[in-house]
Amino acid sequence: MASGWWNVTREGDEGLPTMLVQAISAATALCVGELLCAPIYVALVGGKVALVPWALTACLLSVAFVYTVGFALLWCVEGLMRNGTPRWRPLIGGVAGLIGFGFWGRFVIAAFLDSLRVPLGLSPLGLGPIVTVVINSAVLGFAAFFLGYIAPKALAKRRATVIVMGVATVVLAIAGGYYLSRMYAVLY
Repeated sequence: MASGWWNVTREGDEGLPTMLVQAISAATALCVGELLCAPIYVALVGGKVALVPWALTACLLSVAFVYTVGFALLWCVEGLMRNGTPRWRPLIGGVAGLIGFGFWGRFVIAAFLDSLRVPLGLSPLGLGPIVTVVINSAVLGFAAFFLGYIAPKALAKRRATVIVMGVATVVLAIAGGYYLSRMYAVLY
């Protein structure tokens, strides 16, 4: 157990840093979740966007969330729960993910969907589709952060697995950035 905020906690003496494993696990879970839910978002754009480019764009948005805002959320929850009961950490982490990624879905993902819809001649998202995006994002955020809190015990000593997961999320995010730039080049 770390004695100050600057100390790094690890699972075991030779394990990877706990927050690194949490972030990579959460990013992987969110990326997989967004890939699976991509058809929902394609339907919200009226089916006028190809599935694979949007799926990778959604992966970019989820990975960007976890490695920036989500990492700060993980750090805050870890700091708040430092003296709390360890069995509640996954649930509280999941709730933080639910709230954080729910807001991210409402303001960021919905904005990206509108940035694709409007140039295609469609109206901006209404309340129903926005609620769909928020609920989907909140559920994925809860699941990803819950898994992020239970994963370090299983993955902390599996460096190769964690490295592959981290590299995969970054590669998928880069591919998402490429496809997003190509979609915007066509639309704008």
